Amino acid sequence: GIFSRRNINMSWLFGKKKKKAEEKPQVDVSKVKENLDKQIEFTGMNINKYEKQIDDCKSKAKEALQKKDKKKAIMLMKKKKMYEAEIMKLDGMRLMMEQQKLNMESQLNNKNVFDTMSEGAKTIEQLAKEADIDKFDEIRDKHEEMEQRNDEINDFFKSYTEEQTED
Repeated sequence: GIFSRRNINMSWLFGKKKKKAEEKPQVDVSKVKENLDKQIEFTGMNINKYEKQIDDCKSKAKEALQKKDKKKAIMLMKKKKMYEAEIMKLDGMRLMMEQQKLNMESQLNNKNVFDTMSEGAKTIEQLAKEADIDKFDEIRDKHEEMEQRNDEINDFFKSYTEEQTED
């Protein structure tokens, strides 16, 4: 009929089923940092290689000019310019990777401080719950009771001693 299970959508009243939060894969920060370090080192090695090739092009271009081979000298200088452009690109890449590494380390530091402070706040909150003021009142009352009982016991022994020394 009208009220069969299939026709009634009561999600507006009870809410919809919540989907389980998808677990995000954990990032291996040390591995990413290691990869960045390797790539930065590799990029530096390429820059050094191109700098040597630029020096080589310069010296060969000078030799070509001394031999009056202007065409070869121009080709070598174009090659030198090509290497210089590659070095500029590699310098940009290296700088970007170093910035990313620094940002990653900074974010990791922020996360560690946040985690530590969160733990501290939870600990303080837990300790505050355990150190309830009503419990302090109870402890003080018990302490005062114990002192009163102690005084009574002391008075008992004092009176006994006084009774014994009166004779």
